[in-house]
Amino acid sequence: MASLKTSEPRRSSGQPWYFHPLLFGIYPIVALLAANISQIRPEAAVRSFIISLVLAVVFYGLTILVIRNRSLSAVFTTFIFLLFYSYGHIYQLIEGQMVAGLDIGRHRFLGSLWLFLFGLGIWLIFKKARNAQTFNSLLNTVSIILLVLPLFQIVEFEYRASRVKTGTNTVKAAPITTSAGKNLEPETLPDVYYIILDGYSRDDILKELYNYDNSSFYTELRQLGFVIPDCAQSNYARTALSISSALHMDYIQEFSTLYKQGDQSLDMPVYLDYIQNSPVRSHLKEFGYQMVAFETGYFWNEVTDADVYIIANDNPLEKVKQGRDVSEFEVMYLRTTAFRTVDELKSKFTQNLVKNIRTPEEKHHDQVIFALDQLEQVPLLPGKKFVYAHIVAPHAPFVFSPDGRYISTGAVNPGYLDAISYLNSRVIPMTKSIIENSKVPPVIIIQADHGWDADHRMEILNAYYLPNGGDELIYETITPVNTFRTVFNAYFGDDFELLDDVSYFSDDEAPYAFVEIPHSCSSGKSPADMP
Repeated sequence: MASLKTSEPRRSSGQPWYFHPLLFGIYPIVALLAANISQIRPEAAVRSFIISLVLAVVFYGLTILVIRNRSLSAVFTTFIFLLFYSYGHIYQLIEGQMVAGLDIGRHRFLGSLWLFLFGLGIWLIFKKARNAQTFNSLLNTVSIILLVLPLFQIVEFEYRASRVKTGTNTVKAAPITTSAGKNLEPETLPDVYYIILDGYSRDDILKELYNYDNSSFYTELRQLGFVIPDCAQSNYARTALSISSALHMDYIQEFSTLYKQGDQSLDMPVYLDYIQNSPVRSHLKEFGYQMVAFETGYFWNEVTDADVYIIANDNPLEKVKQGRDVSEFEVMYLRTTAFRTVDELKSKFTQNLVKNIRTPEEKHHDQVIFALDQLEQVPLLPGKKFVYAHIVAPHAPFVFSPDGRYISTGAVNPGYLDAISYLNSRVIPMTKSIIENSKVPPVIIIQADHGWDADHRMEILNAYYLPNGGDELIYETITPVNTFRTVFNAYFGDDFELLDDVSYFSDDEAPYAFVEIPHSCSSGKSPADMP
């Protein structure tokens, strides 16, 4: 039997470098980032990239020292990386699948198969690949091609994002202009709070789908002076579309270049531009308003150029703490590798290993609580304020107990309902505090961007605190596209024409393939019922 340790002549000047193990070692990171670049900033992948590159260099170097054959070592290293980095992807494809009565979507099956492939691969490599210069050259070429494609996608995306951020070739809609009341006294103008509760469904839908009685929350809001339309619906079923439309006081079909170009996917840098540079913001700025915005965890929905941008980790102690965080990208990356087996075994060893690491779910929990806490302090800021607060709850991940403790269930019931209970307990005292601490009675809009259930995405919570008679302008079927038209007409001397209130459903696969959903106050037609 031949020894695994073989020697080879010293590398001549004409012998190619076998660099493909290093490129295959970092390719999964780059490919995963490219696939999620519209939702995740590249800096989220830096730590994973560095660790993967270092491990690839160390592992490749060790195989060279042990095997003592560069050609063989390169093929062996790349083979190990292919097995390691493909495991999670394959498991995700077959999880829960049955074949001829056999449950193949289990770690015991896939792990056994991977061990067999490992043994078979080792045998073939050491038997057939001792002189594999041609094969290594092919792997070099393949690794370059594989890496270039996602790198190009990332660079192209970042280039477009940078042009939008700097205002170069921006595609934002032109602001709507009317004869505003320029002679209004600034001290009489109200602060404007636009609070988005992400995925908060209407009360009748909560009752119908989950048997959850939300009437006490509605009653408390009304006692504070809110008016809540019974037939409230969103204009769109996707967050970016819904918020952009509301802040532009118009329909996506009317102002979005992406829609008019027939794009097949949401281009998030463009929606970042729509949200950052909206007509609502610019119109309020004409009256001397400063914008107050909050960190959300989604780059395309963060107005970082706001006059006051409130971020959770903004002191040295918190920044030190961040080093112990695991980002959502890192969790997603680890679950595409063979580490998925370690994560799902839930052994005492792994639990002790990660007990001092803050997970993305825990960060989400802390970030929501931080935003709610800070909202109560915003009235103390000087000057006139337009407050844009997107609270990413009761949207998943479901990490709240009814009293606000961290608890991860992963299930809509009770996770989603517990999140609503907690939000209700915070929203009432928060809005009461905002009202009591405002020098001029404020305008407060508490609005969901969409509902939660897939078949009831349009029915939303939509509550208005419009003092001094503004609430009389609210009607049962008002949608977000008319929210700020109504506010500006009531308090800023404007005369905006109200648009027809229409709800357009679309899904992630075809975000601009709109299907009109009629208004309904109970169990009307859902997207599934539409032709």
